[in-house]
Amino acid sequence: MPIKKVLLALVLSVVLAGCSLLPTKNTEEKITLKYWGLWENTSTINTAIEEYKKIKPNVEIAYEKRSPQQHRESLISQINQGKGPDIFRFHNTWTPMLESVMAPLPSSVMSADEFKKSFYPTTTKDLVNSSKKIVGIPLEIDGLALFYNEDLFAAAGISTPPQTWQELAQDAAKLTVKDATGNIKTAGVALGTAEKVDHFSDILGLMILQNGGDPKTATDKNTADALDYYVSFATGPNRVWDETMPASTIAFAGSQVAMYFAPSWRVFEIRNQDPVLNFKLAPVPQLEGGKVAWASYWAEGVSVKSAYQKEAWEFIKFLSDEERQTKLYSEAAKSPGRSFGEPYSRVSMASKLTSHPQAGAIVADAPYMRSFPMASRTFDNGLNDQIIDAYKDAVNKILGGTSSAKALETTAQIVTKTLTQFGAK
Repeated sequence: MPIKKVLLALVLSVVLAGCSLLPTKNTEEKITLKYWGLWENTSTINTAIEEYKKIKPNVEIAYEKRSPQQHRESLISQINQGKGPDIFRFHNTWTPMLESVMAPLPSSVMSADEFKKSFYPTTTKDLVNSSKKIVGIPLEIDGLALFYNEDLFAAAGISTPPQTWQELAQDAAKLTVKDATGNIKTAGVALGTAEKVDHFSDILGLMILQNGGDPKTATDKNTADALDYYVSFATGPNRVWDETMPASTIAFAGSQVAMYFAPSWRVFEIRNQDPVLNFKLAPVPQLEGGKVAWASYWAEGVSVKSAYQKEAWEFIKFLSDEERQTKLYSEAAKSPGRSFGEPYSRVSMASKLTSHPQAGAIVADAPYMRSFPMASRTFDNGLNDQIIDAYKDAVNKILGGTSSAKALETTAQIVTKTLTQFGAK
């Protein structure tokens, strides 16, 4: 080979070798997503984050557990200022209040049809904005269940929890114990008042919906009848509850009331007060021929100001899949004071909890759940809290002798004003 060709080949090989030593450019952009949660500890969420990084090594998730107080107001304020999170947790009834700051779920991440098939029917109404766009993915489902004390049931000769309201009224009468002067020592069920019945508004909302009433207008006869029925448990000589009792969660944990309505998470408070209390949860009672349950749960949404909306939705979808929900449930159950995780949001996972003594009642009712902004303990200082106060006023007026129709006149005005104020229809 001529010398010139040899030198040229040598130079070329050196250049190519040098090029191979240069660092290669990473084509995937490094991004960080801020995630504001409420209930799960950082250690619980971090297990899912570490798994996600194996799939998407360029995506960092910065999780922060926030206080529920002022959470809604802080979300709106911070997002509008461009300082808020990419991903955030919100209550299912908050959709109208948060609509202006919520990014819609791209069909490329999850189609509307896939969403509808994956989650319970209530979510397709609760987590959809005024433009019919999906704005949240639930990682749990919850609502009301009937808590019942098995020892008190056995002492009264009752073997199974009531399935209808008529059965519940009959059982409550049998379970109520009064002293010689007529004062209640052990209440049959915590119903009828607004002041000491935890979740009274959820229970009343459930009764109105089951009776075919309209809690939005609050002036129809079915709503008035439901309100009268609710109050009847705490009035007259045959009352089974009154305000001399402790707050209902405390009363149930102390075996001072035999039946009590609450979401599944109240189990942990009760167990903390009495670790050996013998109780179970059952689906809520129904009217003859009907099937309506109550929904009150939390979902994950994405900020409209996020620069990485698609990536944020992809992470939420990852969190919602069966494998991740199973692991999140398991991790949450390890947390101090807990014995189980959030009831699964996916319809396909219901069978995993059917026989669970507490969560089983929630998934049994989940297909029939409906919601309205009368959900307690959302700390929203908005739709829920204002409407709850309006219905509390009606309950107190009826207990004071006002007719339900008259009491609901003021309630109706406040409800209409509140719904208009927050853009709810």
